[in-house]
Amino acid sequence: MKTDKITIFDLFETQRRYLVPIFQRGYVWTMEGQWQPLWEDIIEQTSQVSLHKSNSKSAIRKHFLGALVLSQLPTSVRQVAASEIIDGQQRLLTLQVFLAAFRDSTKYLNDEFLTLQLKRLTTNPPPVYGENEQYKVWPTGAFQDDLKNVMEAGAPEALSPKYPQRNRFGRMTPPRPGVVEAYLYFNQVIRSYLAAEVDNDIDDSSRPPTEEEIKQRANDLYDAVLKYIQIVEIQLDAEDDPQVIFETLNYRGVPLEPSDLVRNYLFLSANRTGKDVIALYNKYWNDFDEKSTATGKFWKEKERQGRFFRSRLDLFFFHYLTYRSEHEIKMGPLYQEFKNWWEEPETRNIESELELIQKTSASFSSLLTIDDTTRFGVFAQRLRILDMTTIYPFLLWLCEYRDQIAPDEFDGILIDLESYVVRRAISRLTPKNYNRIFLTLLAKMSQAGIPNRISIQKELLALTGDSGIWPKDDEFIQTLITESFYDLLGPRRTRMVLTAIELASRTTKNEGDYIKLPINNNLTVEHIMPQGFNSNDWPYPNPDGDVAENLRIRRVVIHGIGNLTLLTQPLNSDVSNGPFRTKRPEITGKSLLVLNSYLQQFSDNDVWNEKTIFERSLKLTELAMKVWPYPKV
Repeated sequence: MKTDKITIFDLFETQRRYLVPIFQRGYVWTMEGQWQPLWEDIIEQTSQVSLHKSNSKSAIRKHFLGALVLSQLPTSVRQVAASEIIDGQQRLLTLQVFLAAFRDSTKYLNDEFLTLQLKRLTTNPPPVYGENEQYKVWPTGAFQDDLKNVMEAGAPEALSPKYPQRNRFGRMTPPRPGVVEAYLYFNQVIRSYLAAEVDNDIDDSSRPPTEEEIKQRANDLYDAVLKYIQIVEIQLDAEDDPQVIFETLNYRGVPLEPSDLVRNYLFLSANRTGKDVIALYNKYWNDFDEKSTATGKFWKEKERQGRFFRSRLDLFFFHYLTYRSEHEIKMGPLYQEFKNWWEEPETRNIESELELIQKTSASFSSLLTIDDTTRFGVFAQRLRILDMTTIYPFLLWLCEYRDQIAPDEFDGILIDLESYVVRRAISRLTPKNYNRIFLTLLAKMSQAGIPNRISIQKELLALTGDSGIWPKDDEFIQTLITESFYDLLGPRRTRMVLTAIELASRTTKNEGDYIKLPINNNLTVEHIMPQGFNSNDWPYPNPDGDVAENLRIRRVVIHGIGNLTLLTQPLNSDVSNGPFRTKRPEITGKSLLVLNSYLQQFSDNDVWNEKTIFERSLKLTELAMKVWPYPKV
């Protein structure tokens, strides 16, 4: 390992290329996190340079920007000398983009020295024979076109048509790529710095700078950036381990996520064993870095799961590693857990492992997306509403065998798993032991081979105690008809249960064919008897009974499942809190749900009270038991 202190001029003045390995993450620096602090550092150095020129006794202290780890690559005689960036790609890309912005924002000054020097620092001079060899820093994947556009822009105005912020319909487009935003930011701050007014020493007034003063500022900025900002360059020898150095180096930047470290570890391992890294990356990993949604990169979007709020890719590896290792994994040391697991056997077939990672990630992405057309998609959405992710490793294992299981058998297993967790949630049984339950189930089932519905049922039915029991029909019914259901589950989960019952109650003879009802919908939960009821409008069944007892029972019943329904939009407050005779026709007249057709059997003179609520609870409970059945093993 060879270490040198170099300047930015030393880094870029020779004909040389810095290549980002294809498996490293894309550009992630931002204005608040990195560009603005970097610019503040540059301006501070520029002030020192300006002061030194007016007072030669003032010293210019060099600013340390960080470390750069490089590994020399073999090149032919006709190729530009190249180094692979092991660590520091964010910094190098940013510096090249800064220099391009500096070059483009000063070309109007007609300063020949500055123009030629900045061109030399941003473009490899001839002769260059290979494609893209003129670019000194070359990133990965989709970022290549973005960097080309930035380096060849000439001015910020040239980028606007290629990266509009709104489309022709006036809607916001996806965020601009980071290197484009960096170029626009540095162009703007450099122009503002050069054009800033000059303070008048005689009074408090200020004036625009002269052309000579602007040129002087530009040259001071050049000197500060190119001569007085230092980088530690670390050139690796053949015996140095790039992965160890990559993991242990710290610098000011965006912290690496565990999945970033996993990616580098896998592909550096592949490189050591002589595999075609680019082919492996393009075949098995590119989607993790490039798959996009309307709001950004799919796998980089954040998800909350329990107490974690991490990128989807980190969460995938958390559940994937739990499934593959069959033991509990901690999110904090996830990368180290992965390394320990990977290194357990003497050898691994890296292509086979990457293939399984890719296949399993497709199943995991299905757990995160909305799909009402499959039983798996329905179950996935209900799990998200329940905030129940500890079952994910078991589901990933189950999906590994999806092609080997009959569709009815696969869906049947999902029905059983959903019945188990939903019945327990409704019965107020703790989910705290689910990690152990589903990992134990995974370990037992994986030993048996291909998943089997009867075997899974038997394992779950054998669990006992509040931490594991699968509630039977009588326990489930008791909870549904006697508990304060809405208080127990809250509005979102209550809506989920009522939606499931609504869908189960449909037949081809009713609105099942002409009204679509997504699992995760925006319907509102309505209390038929309002929470702020008036006892004159909503009389007690036993008005002469004990007042306190009547009120106690009603407070439970009013939140019971029999008193709850779904509406496409909230009723106005007068109707919602009004008597049954005015509220009932408003609900039945505006709703197309089967759930509300039950109220059509009542007349304006009928009452809605504890007795009728109990009767409706029984009807809804029958449907709930069909949605979430108890096994007949």
